[in-house]
Amino acid sequence: MRGLWWANLITFGVLSGGAFILVSWHSALSVVVGGAIALINYRLLQRTVCRALLPKEKEGVLKKVLAKYYLRFLATAVVLFFLVRQGMVEPLGLLVGLSVVVLTIFAWGIRQALRLRKEAF
Repeated sequence: MRGLWWANLITFGVLSGGAFILVSWHSALSVVVGGAIALINYRLLQRTVCRALLPKEKEGVLKKVLAKYYLRFLATAVVLFFLVRQGMVEPLGLLVGLSVVVLTIFAWGIRQALRLRKEAF
């Protein structure tokens, strides 16, 4: 999973750098904010899942994972609502930034599929 984290950082860097080159400063900053939120959520989810897979206590693990997930989801929704409502970020730039992890996992999946296809033939 370390490789996927680095791939997320590279995708974040490419999208952020491209945004600063191609669009206005405010839009580019929106991409950076969205990417940072996505990366933080990814890292927190990764930590929660790893702890759930290797629990110290066996009972109530699923409830704790789900509770943390929904609390993080709610907190993220509140932060995003506040940022957009106050005009601190542009929605489209924010959406592009939030797509960092999705794009990375999609690219990783394609890479794995091509690798498996190559091995099959």
